[in-house]
Amino acid sequence: MKVLIVEPEKPLRLELETFLSSESYVWESTSNYQQASEKISLYEYDCIVLNSQLADGNALSLLKELNESQKSDGLLIISTINSAEDRVRALDLGADDYMTIPFHFPELHARIQAIIRRKKFNTKNKLYLGNLVIDFKTKKVQVWNNDIALTKREYEMLLYLISNKDKVVSNTMLSEYLWGDETENFESNNSLAAHIKNIRKKLSQAKAELEIKNIYGVGYQIIEL
Repeated sequence: MKVLIVEPEKPLRLELETFLSSESYVWESTSNYQQASEKISLYEYDCIVLNSQLADGNALSLLKELNESQKSDGLLIISTINSAEDRVRALDLGADDYMTIPFHFPELHARIQAIIRRKKFNTKNKLYLGNLVIDFKTKKVQVWNNDIALTKREYEMLLYLISNKDKVVSNTMLSEYLWGDETENFESNNSLAAHIKNIRKKLSQAKAELEIKNIYGVGYQIIEL
């Protein structure tokens, strides 16, 4: 899952980065409104963790932009302000949740997961597609109670394709989701295709009622058989 951290205070930003890494999230971070706005316009995130007290005072502007863009990115507000008025205003502007600083990181993780399950998959704990079952808590992927051993990267790619199952996902979209603005430094199209090939093989061997179709010249789409 991919998270954008928008946090002006470096110590907390580093703590968030370290924690998200320990929980195997793909993440990017920034400290100000302008960089956050650019990233949100260019890339897709499963959840955005936004401090309502940005130094440039534009957190509410970012909230409004997200709401008006009708993107599906989840949004979790964090703030040192613990008032009902601020919580209500943030939620009214489109935030999915609100946490007061300081907070426990395991709770942050649980809330991010809850937002992603609700926004991306409209489910609570498990996703069912054909005969495939994905347990978000354990990160297990199964067919008929038999585990499919996916790497972290393969798991993220499969979830992204499933969350966009009504769309054709281009190589660019998939790469930018997984690696953001560092895409060119990490993976080539050949490597991306190799990951897709491995997922296809594992789904086929498990007799999953799913197929990743190659839409020639456009990209990939996952379909139920």
